[in-house]
Amino acid sequence: MNKEGDQKGNIFIGEGVTASGSFQVPGKAMINGSLDGELIADELTVGPNGKLLGKVQVRKADIHGESHESITASEYLIIRSTGQIHGVAAYGKIEIERGGLPPVSRTVCLAHQALLKVNWAEEV
Repeated sequence: MNKEGDQKGNIFIGEGVTASGSFQVPGKAMINGSLDGELIADELTVGPNGKLLGKVQVRKADIHGESHESITASEYLIIRSTGQIHGVAAYGKIEIERGGLPPVSRTVCLAHQALLKVNWAEEV
């Protein structure tokens, strides 16, 4: 098998599968089912039928499905046309396709936040 989810260090949660707990994934997490808990991964893709409930910390996130509670994408967050973020989102950069639902609770641009801290420190 040569699928991306089959590579070492990756996790794949298929459609119709529900997983719960804390997951530390050194590679890519592909969620087409439901994950309830905490996820730390390098990259994340949530498929159109995928659903995340809990706290997520990744470098890059590509959301086609739903994310509930909080998501931090330190480098890049993409919300596709079918994607929905319910809760808090923090990101380095963000891209939202037409039709995608941006974070409705609170958003934090990490790059902007870091810049504000640097500017504030220089003024003091």
